[in-house]
Amino acid sequence: MKKIASRTAYDFFIVCCFFCFLWLSLLPAAMAAKPGENEILAIGTATVKDGNLAKAKESAISDALTKGVEYYLLHRLGSEGVANNFQRIIHDILPRAKAKVENYNILSEDQTGEEYKVLIKLRVNEKVIDEKLREAGVVVTEGPPIKVLFLVSEWKGGTAYYWWRDPETYSSMSGTELVLHNVFQERGLGPINRTLKVPDTGYSESLRHVDLQDVDALEWGRLFSADVVIYGQSEIIGKKEVSLALKALDVNQGAQISQTVAFEQIKKRSKGKKPVMEATRRLANRLAVKLTPAIIRYTASDRGRVRHLDITLKGLSSYKQFRAFRDFLRRDVSGVKSVRQTRVRKDSISIAVEFQGDRKKFLERVLNHENLPFLVKLDQGEEEEILFRIEKFQ
Repeated sequence: MKKIASRTAYDFFIVCCFFCFLWLSLLPAAMAAKPGENEILAIGTATVKDGNLAKAKESAISDALTKGVEYYLLHRLGSEGVANNFQRIIHDILPRAKAKVENYNILSEDQTGEEYKVLIKLRVNEKVIDEKLREAGVVVTEGPPIKVLFLVSEWKGGTAYYWWRDPETYSSMSGTELVLHNVFQERGLGPINRTLKVPDTGYSESLRHVDLQDVDALEWGRLFSADVVIYGQSEIIGKKEVSLALKALDVNQGAQISQTVAFEQIKKRSKGKKPVMEATRRLANRLAVKLTPAIIRYTASDRGRVRHLDITLKGLSSYKQFRAFRDFLRRDVSGVKSVRQTRVRKDSISIAVEFQGDRKKFLERVLNHENLPFLVKLDQGEEEEILFRIEKFQ
């Protein structure tokens, strides 16, 4: 009985060793079959005309290369990046796709009747694509979404309805606001839900006018901590069409980014709000195609600019605390290019920081960072100075 059990265990051991050896021998081949880094599999199709197989093969390869570059761009830029830069991609990047491919191999070919197909493995040339993306002005946002506040009035029968006349009374969003929120959010922006929190401050009369001046629209943006304000109006014209006019303003730079207006027909013999909202959504999508890329490029150029920030750290108990804060800025806060000590006082030290981005972005990254060496409070400094006061526990 013991011999039988021993024999069975030995046979089981031999079988396991055999399968392990087989698996190890097949592993390199399996790994080789997978596309490597930046390698893409693509199928191209073409029609054989007048028996010209060589021409069909050339067309099928070109089709496969274009699909491969499309696949690469979709994964690199994401759906939002492709949607926001669609015209530039199809006109400036995809034509002559072969020039963006480092090399390719034909893996298989097939002809069924007049249809010719080819399977290729290609490797994209990232340096060439990077250069073409820059030349075409294709920009993809990094970090948190751009925060957008909508100030869009609705005109019905000659009467204007707009939330900034009385922000606390207009506690729910209008139909136009909801459409704009959804459309621009789908394109990667971050619409601000103004109903969640109304700024706790008094409003001047100029901020309550239906026709806001740019300076007043920008002030609303600052009150809601927005990066961009989209101001405008929608109007139902004779129950036949909807108009939508929008203007985008950069809050940080206090400048106009872009503006656009369009009209859309309401479907005939339709009643109720649904046809109006469908027309409004079509309008919003058309206008977002123009505004969103402009907003991303404009704010990206501002975010990329290096600024000089004067900072004072007050309430220091030792120089060791200052070194910890200085090293934190240099090591952990992305965008910081240099940190230089400029002034020393009894319980404070001032520094000059070169930062790639604006003041607001710097404060967000410092105050919300998990590696902040100690708690600090933002106080009012002199002019543009940033004053951090170290919080002391009782």
